[in-house]
Amino acid sequence: MARYHHNVYASAKTPRYVVLFDLLWQIIECRRVEPFADLRSAMTAALQRLTEEGWQAESTPRFGFVLLNRNGTRRLLTERDPYDLRPQSFSPFK
Repeated sequence: MARYHHNVYASAKTPRYVVLFDLLWQIIECRRVEPFADLRSAMTAALQRLTEEGWQAESTPRFGFVLLNRNGTRRLLTERDPYDLRPQSFSPFK
């Protein structure tokens, strides 16, 4: 059975956002990425800047998000529309 593989870094006709959340889904920072711009480069630049500020990535941004840690404080860097009010969780059982 084939599975669909979503490419989070594919070019998009609409604006995208690189958002830094705390673990309660409160927005700490948000940067708009223009339509058809390179989202992977925007994520890499944000991750580089946060690393220079002392944050340590717990993974790579391969799937469009990275958990960060600094002195026991965790943050989530991800691609998400901050105006999207749908639930933040995912259930594979729907």
